[in-house]
Amino acid sequence: MDGYWDVVVSSLQDIYNANEVISFDDDLQAKKVSFINLSEDQLQLHLTTFQEHMENINRAHRILENVRSNLSLMLDEPPEEKNEENTEEAPGKAPGKAGRSYWTSEYNPSAPILLGSEVAYKPRRGNADGEWIQCEVLKIIADGTRFEVRDPEPDESGNSGKVFKCNWKELLLIPPGFPTKNYPPGTKVLARYPETTTFYPAIVIGTKRDGTCRLRFDGEEEVDKETEVIRRLVLPSPMVSANPAKK
Repeated sequence: MDGYWDVVVSSLQDIYNANEVISFDDDLQAKKVSFINLSEDQLQLHLTTFQEHMENINRAHRILENVRSNLSLMLDEPPEEKNEENTEEAPGKAPGKAGRSYWTSEYNPSAPILLGSEVAYKPRRGNADGEWIQCEVLKIIADGTRFEVRDPEPDESGNSGKVFKCNWKELLLIPPGFPTKNYPPGTKVLARYPETTTFYPAIVIGTKRDGTCRLRFDGEEEVDKETEVIRRLVLPSPMVSANPAKK
């Protein structure tokens, strides 16, 4: 239960920090702007600001959903202490189940994978080497090392995203709000490319004061192009900056 509570507290702290960086309130000054007379560069600047504001609010919604999920799990826990010999999963006990992370790293918190957790998933087929996609955990199976995850992106027909069955070796937990250690320059990572839900290999160039990572993605057409990605969407690369856990 302590693990669930830690996630709740850290998630609320993350929402507070997100509001400090970009306020959740409407920009009253922006509402007074006449966009008709603005230049293309000025319009693009306002568009970027609005997109960042919307992304921040959507992120807060996801964190609040994670808080709700963890509080539900805590309320479902029986008050009496469990006997360690009887911790094997029994029918009807799924709400209190927590999954486990295979990849561990000093740069990513060792938190339980819960229903609703955001993860990076590496499809087994039909995906370029080194690419992972952002998914949401729908089901935790068996001993917490097998999962069902869903791609949040709808298909070409507008239907709900595809559901995948996977094991713990094919997932990387996206931190829900824990404080995370900065990567040293030169660290190889997996990071979500801006305006996509796909994670690609990248190298850390540096870290800004707010924790945002300055990255150089592998295979960029523009030589020496640097891209900024928020810290929670920069994950340790398996077998490079993350290692297998002991089962």
